[in-house]
Amino acid sequence: MQTFISPVYPSGIPSPRGARSGKGLRALALLTLTGLSLVTMRGWLTGNWWFFIMLTWNLFLAWFPLGVVLVLRDLRQAGFRNQWLLSIGLTMWLAFLPNAPYIITDLYHIQNIEQPLLWFDTMALFIFALAGLLIGLYSVLIVHRILRPVTGSLLTWILILGSQILSGFGIYLGRFGRWNSWDILTKPSSLTRAVAFAYHDHLSVKLTIAYGFVLILLYVIFYWYVEHESDNAHTN
Repeated sequence: MQTFISPVYPSGIPSPRGARSGKGLRALALLTLTGLSLVTMRGWLTGNWWFFIMLTWNLFLAWFPLGVVLVLRDLRQAGFRNQWLLSIGLTMWLAFLPNAPYIITDLYHIQNIEQPLLWFDTMALFIFALAGLLIGLYSVLIVHRILRPVTGSLLTWILILGSQILSGFGIYLGRFGRWNSWDILTKPSSLTRAVAFAYHDHLSVKLTIAYGFVLILLYVIFYWYVEHESDNAHTN
């Protein structure tokens, strides 16, 4: 039996499983291209590009936090151990993370779709929602692997699960408050007031708990599957 030894980078972070092959990123890219192909075809056939603009923008926002942590991971592996860099990068990631699972709520638009396009648009929405969800889970996994050597296993799990609860709250702010992550920079005082008084809306608590709970379960399942399958592959 061949023994697998995970290489360690200068930062002390073990090499992420699958990092060399890039299978995860390729799968996400393929899923993204599938969704873009569907909405592009819809735009050409109908002359209505609203669907394309909405879903493409939302998917870009879903990719943004993943891009942030990929850069952060590569910098850490290259030996940049500055804690300020880590804190700033993770803050940016957390601020934009809710945009990934947020695409699930775009399924709401199904009720406004005309019957001839219903089944096509349902499939397109599902592909985008699935892509956003998996992109978000993958970025959380990378953050999990970055933090584990720094904060320890238990505290890392607490922080990761807490980020999922905050994502649930972020989905509420985006869908019902119509706020977005850019407002942190463009409307910081207004956004702060909205967050501070959100508890007055009972829906904010319900949605935060509901979405946060589901996102936690999905991440635990995702984490278990990826880590378990990787361990099996390395020991065989």
